Amino acid sequence: MKSEHLTIFDVQERNWEWLKKNYSSPVSKFSGEYAAVFERKIVDHDKDLGRLARRVREKYPFNRVLVEYVSKEKVVLVL
Repeated sequence: MKSEHLTIFDVQERNWEWLKKNYSSPVSKFSGEYAAVFERKIVDHDKDLGRLARRVREKYPFNRVLVEYVSKEKVVLVL
């Protein structure tokens, strides 16, 4: 029997794989915004992460929602 943590990890992995596979659609619509993915579909988006998080928490189990910044430009992280 799977633990709750592994189940959540699997859900997040499926959402992430879906987003990677279908990235061209959200990037054309929501570039420069955060997108919330639940059950392999975008359920909300916003330029403000805080506002998006508040709305998503009201409607969905937050630990099963993937939130990603969507951009036409590649993001480079310097560590």
